[in-house]
Amino acid sequence: MHNSPRLRKTTAASAASLLLAIAVTGCGGNNAATQGTDKGEGSGKRGSITVSLYDRGSVPAEEGTMSDNRWTKWVNENGPVNVKYVTVPRFESLQKFNVLFASKSAPDLIFEFDTAYQGQLYNQKQLLPLDDLIAGSSTEYKAMLEKYPALRKAGTMADGKLYTVGRPIQFGPQHYLFIRNDWLKKLNLEVPTTPEELLKVAKAFTEQDPDGNGKADTYGTGLSFVAGIILNNMFGTGFTLFGEDQYPWVLENDQVVHDWDRIKAAVSFQKALYAAGVVDKDFVTDKNGEKQKQDWISGKLGIYGGNGADVSTYETLKKNSPEAEVIPIALPTTEFGQFSPTLTSPIQMTGMVNAAAKDPESVMKMIDFMVTEKYTTTIQNGIEGVHYKKTADGRAEVIDPEKNKKELEYNRDMGMLTPLIGKNYGLKNKVNPTPAEQDFIAIYERPRSCT
Repeated sequence: MHNSPRLRKTTAASAASLLLAIAVTGCGGNNAATQGTDKGEGSGKRGSITVSLYDRGSVPAEEGTMSDNRWTKWVNENGPVNVKYVTVPRFESLQKFNVLFASKSAPDLIFEFDTAYQGQLYNQKQLLPLDDLIAGSSTEYKAMLEKYPALRKAGTMADGKLYTVGRPIQFGPQHYLFIRNDWLKKLNLEVPTTPEELLKVAKAFTEQDPDGNGKADTYGTGLSFVAGIILNNMFGTGFTLFGEDQYPWVLENDQVVHDWDRIKAAVSFQKALYAAGVVDKDFVTDKNGEKQKQDWISGKLGIYGGNGADVSTYETLKKNSPEAEVIPIALPTTEFGQFSPTLTSPIQMTGMVNAAAKDPESVMKMIDFMVTEKYTTTIQNGIEGVHYKKTADGRAEVIDPEKNKKELEYNRDMGMLTPLIGKNYGLKNKVNPTPAEQDFIAIYERPRSCT
């Protein structure tokens, strides 16, 4: 099988990091940092820093805000430095960061998944080289570099210096192309294996009343956000539909080249879907895919591009449409071959230090804290005895799933240096998975032909 098109993603800094730097994509916060005695891991005078944090609009009102909640308070009570979180909207993060840099108010520690933007900041000399800082001030992250040397390779820019920090991550699919198998069965259709068959299935899902309510209220396929990315992946291009996140590059004969033919074919196919009336006509305004997600979970969409770990979306779909049978499918084969959707990278670079940071040593203390077992376990699992209990083999068993949904799940972007590996990561390692999670484990393990 060909590599995922996202494996062709490059930063502006160095083509050498091409195959390692895969992305997996007004909000200023005012969290008052704890003052006074050092309650954290370090010693000596307690520093104060600013740290960026994605805001996805998912914090329950009773929990506070993304910049001021139980977990940001926990960091300030237990960490080595005072932290003020500066929130940025997840799907408009680059625009927000640009404004912050222009106004000279960008955070000291910056977290951003987009490796192309990391390269842009490097070229603009906005980032601090970290080699000397790590050598002189780090313990925990230095140890992680030694354990996972690819982190250093992936974080090194064209001048040979290290500028980004990251984490190891379990390799596997990040995106899936899901289809309503119960609709296929009802309409006597097969899983599509070519673009033409995909269009045919999408037309049937749109025109033949697959939900049986007697209304013309279903769409064949999604076209925004992840679904659009996947449809581009189908043609072997990493070109995406929205924003600055464009990767129209391919690797040919060990050269990174701009491939117009694949982009043209991908856009032509999407145009055909649009012209056939099988997609939401307003897809172009659905930049974060939320409208498309609502169509899916309400049982009005037949083909959906989603993230592999999004159990809550599947759970909501099953509540609304208990008869829904969801399966993942291999991407249809095009004239360019057969490809996979986006894959995760074994190494993911996520963090940078602002060149204008006034206290780099305190920033390094925070980076070190964020990779400790104390921090990663808490951000992933919550407080022991409150949100989880340990099993005999050291895994975290959830005490009250509903409590965790409200009090824990919104904090995931605080763990952008947390290694996504090990016995407490992934559905297959979860203690007592819910029925929806068991379904998703079966979805993951379902074979998908791909030559």
